[in-house]
Amino acid sequence: MRDTEAGRPAGRVRTGRSAWGLYRETRQPGAPGLLRRLAAAPRLVGSVLRRDYPGLSRGKLLAYSGLAALYVLSPVDAIPDIIPVLGWTDDSAVLLWFLTGIVRESGRYVEWESRDRG
Repeated sequence: MRDTEAGRPAGRVRTGRSAWGLYRETRQPGAPGLLRRLAAAPRLVGSVLRRDYPGLSRGKLLAYSGLAALYVLSPVDAIPDIIPVLGWTDDSAVLLWFLTGIVRESGRYVEWESRDRG
């Protein structure tokens, strides 16, 4: 399946847009910056697992984490891993998608944390 933009696969275009959107989101005035979000990501995961943070359910985090790990570690891929470089692009795209989602949510977590404590 191809996206209409430059003939690139649809998933890769969406992943790139998502990463770019995250970058733009971190550049907004008053928004938590990228380093602050990255530092907050482990706290976010801990809070979700303890069910302290209402913005993300424990089940959703575990399901997405499990699915991303399963896809990356699985020998069955959209592009076989035995093809050098190309074989790793789909795994990289899934990993980038997952990490972008965590970092994006950690921005909301930082804002929630500052409201909750302030």
